[in-house]
Amino acid sequence: MDGVAEFFRRIPVEIVRVGGSVPWRTGLLGLALVLNIGFFLPLSPGGIGLPGLDKAVHLLLFAATVFTAGRVLAPARRFPIGWVVVAALVHALVVELVQHIAIPGRSGDPVDVLFDVVGIALGLGLWAGERMLRRAAAEREVEPSAPPIEQPQR
Repeated sequence: MDGVAEFFRRIPVEIVRVGGSVPWRTGLLGLALVLNIGFFLPLSPGGIGLPGLDKAVHLLLFAATVFTAGRVLAPARRFPIGWVVVAALVHALVVELVQHIAIPGRSGDPVDVLFDVVGIALGLGLWAGERMLRRAAAEREVEPSAPPIEQPQR
């Protein structure tokens, strides 16, 4: 248990070390998690008015959730992002099972799970891309731009 507590204690330090803002990162993750509640609400009798909107919501919300969770939980190390992906995959399956079994006016749709998986991959790709950009920027800042060494003249 001490390892888990140490991990969570270290997160704000790592976020600041990589140049991030703890309030912004945690706030965006909180927003993404709150928006996930919408998956568990019944639809109005007319359903969603625009065709394909449900699939777009699944893709974008899962991408946002994985990206923001990765930025909070794995700002400098790779280890936790795998657990973020596993948790997102389980969440995708649970959402569809709950919609199919327990929510009036909703039905589980395997195509929604497919869009969830694509969203998870997109979020993971955005997280990895952002890390690469931050690393490249940090390397440019660290490298000193020393003046050229003058050769002695003979």
